[in-house]
Amino acid sequence: MKSMTFAALAVALILSGPANAADAARGRILLVASSVNAMTLKDGRKIPTGYFLNELAVPAQAFIRAGYDVVVATPDGNAPAVDAISLTPELFRGDEAALTNALKFVLTNPSIQKPQRLDAVVKGGLDKFAAIYVPGGRAPMVDLMEDRSLGAALNYFHKAGKPTAMLCHAPVAFVATVKDPKAFRQALVQGDTARAKALASGWSYAGYKMTLLSTAEEMPKEEALGGKMPFYIEDVVRVAGAEVSVGPPARPFVVVDRELITGQNPASDHELSDAVLAALKARPSR
Repeated sequence: MKSMTFAALAVALILSGPANAADAARGRILLVASSVNAMTLKDGRKIPTGYFLNELAVPAQAFIRAGYDVVVATPDGNAPAVDAISLTPELFRGDEAALTNALKFVLTNPSIQKPQRLDAVVKGGLDKFAAIYVPGGRAPMVDLMEDRSLGAALNYFHKAGKPTAMLCHAPVAFVATVKDPKAFRQALVQGDTARAKALASGWSYAGYKMTLLSTAEEMPKEEALGGKMPFYIEDVVRVAGAEVSVGPPARPFVVVDRELITGQNPASDHELSDAVLAALKARPSR
């Protein structure tokens, strides 16, 4: 596998046909991914970004195996970009076969390759969905955290008490529910914490317990990126009013508070999937 280029591997996997999936029977889960493939660092330099392969594929495949139909949506209706740095067996617990299976899944799944526009999904009604999930990778720091359609979707699931799950960097997107998410993000980029706090007044998730990629985990990665993050996501949700808990770096850690299910890092992919399915099972049929 290591001798093949990403493009060659992708072609081989597509030609081999779609991955097996169970017939959907239990309902639908809305999976919202970012539309962007680049982000700007603090010094203005742009780097590639996207979703982490295991953070999208592992939960999505778990939901499908459990009998749910996974419907993918992005803000622009484009296929989400996978972050190339996530194409490593280490994120699949050293299992190269699991990496290959996950890549095959995302390259052949019709909903991932041709997602719906998020605003159209929201306008079409969210009552048909049993849960919402947002995978990580740094891309949500760019568009999802200021996307008003995502904010509307999150507020629906919040009010309905339906499972709402995010992993790693993705919980930064909870701030899409503040009154002016674009201004909130701009204040963070400018380092204006006081303004950001004011803009977060009345946040839907104030006081909620959650976890996400810790600053202690993010900072050591900046050297490889060649620059600093525009802000740290742990600071973002704390400023907005969340109660943040983090476990040891690179170890699975999941926090459940009411309808929210959050995972700290890529290593939490299986545990978060299990927590979402447990929450769905515990909900009465409606």
